[in-house]
Amino acid sequence: MHILMSIALFLSRLLEIYSFIIWIRIIMSWIVPYPRVGSFSYYMARIVDPYLGLFRSSKARIGMLDFSPIIAIGLLAVVQSLLTVFGVFGYLTLGIIIAQIISAFWIYGLSIFLFFTIIMLIFRVIASFSRNPGMYAISGQFSDPITEMVRKCFTKSIPKDSTVALISLAINIALYFVLKRLFEILAALAMSIPF
Repeated sequence: MHILMSIALFLSRLLEIYSFIIWIRIIMSWIVPYPRVGSFSYYMARIVDPYLGLFRSSKARIGMLDFSPIIAIGLLAVVQSLLTVFGVFGYLTLGIIIAQIISAFWIYGLSIFLFFTIIMLIFRVIASFSRNPGMYAISGQFSDPITEMVRKCFTKSIPKDSTVALISLAINIALYFVLKRLFEILAALAMSIPF
């Protein structure tokens, strides 16, 4: 059993290094999107892109943003944390597995989406007060569905865009903290599953 625990810890460290390499590749792809053959970024792409390619899909895109690397890293994080738990304690339970999946869904999924939404709504608030059309262009594609849902709640009067943007921002910030607490409670409940 001690050998299996040591192997699990070793594999966990390898996945940690691989996740780090994925992050480096993501950042490098912003700087050098098409690496030339023989360059450092080319070899990074050769190591990482086959794995990332498994997760590429039009469903993981919102506008110009591709969230598939986050999904790929999230899956690696779940496997890595399960290997670490097994390597340290020598066992895994269904509760631990479910708790890790719940935590990863929050950390690598919903929290990133909500954080990005909050950033876009901040741009929207700034744009609504400055009347800068460029700021609307930055935030509009992502924040328009949210602000339109809020705007529909006002049936008797048409509120100013700044009011709608501020209310949308406040709702999203509150939603972030409520969902964060909810996922913490769900993960704790899952950990209490005895088998």
